[in-house]
Amino acid sequence: MITSRITESGVLIVQPSGPLTKDDFESLSGNANPWIEAHGSLKGLLIDAPEFPGWKDFAGLQSHLRFVRDHHKHVERLAVASDSSFLSALPVVARHFVKAEIRRYEAGDTEAALNWLESPRAEPKHAIRHAWFPNEKLMWMAVDGKITTAEYKEFLARVETILAETSPISMLVDIDDMEGVEPGAMLADLKFGLTHLKSFRRMALVGDEKWIHGLTKIPNPFPVEIKAFDEDEESSAWEWLQERD
Repeated sequence: MITSRITESGVLIVQPSGPLTKDDFESLSGNANPWIEAHGSLKGLLIDAPEFPGWKDFAGLQSHLRFVRDHHKHVERLAVASDSSFLSALPVVARHFVKAEIRRYEAGDTEAALNWLESPRAEPKHAIRHAWFPNEKLMWMAVDGKITTAEYKEFLARVETILAETSPISMLVDIDDMEGVEPGAMLADLKFGLTHLKSFRRMALVGDEKWIHGLTKIPNPFPVEIKAFDEDEESSAWEWLQERD
């Protein structure tokens, strides 16, 4: 069972109190969607759950995953107030898949969590966000804004460190929000690509712009496999990258 409410500032507070069902997430969507349609996004999402109750059945799990898929890009911040080992690990995992800022709080510390959710949000320091999953030999990269030469070289230095330890790797590149690339970053990318022709196994490009899909139609003489996915197909991109030969 889930109870939920939205504050005047647009924070959705979710309090699970029993095994989660399909109806719970339908009710949650019914609460969140009118606000999102009216305002574009929720200011924050607070999961207030001292213990994670689990799902009543598989339909409940499916509905939970569907709710995350449909709403994660409409949440600016996510706070988890819980002592549950499952929910406590959520920020570590989820920050690689959603655009929201994420913080964890101890169970009962809901006031501090709510204060953070309602506080002004700072602009992101960098356009590039990335994460490395060593068990899968897989890197994730997302772009928000314009790629500058300095930050792209910083990103490539991180990739260089990884390639020195393991190769080839696969990469998911979420470029739906890219606003442009400085010439110096383009030159650095070309030089890096020519230096590491055999360092990448698969590359998934995720975004809805036509030019993203057009890139995959250009003849590719290099050993890396490149495939484009729409933004709502991101889960399929992850599955494709993790397929084994």
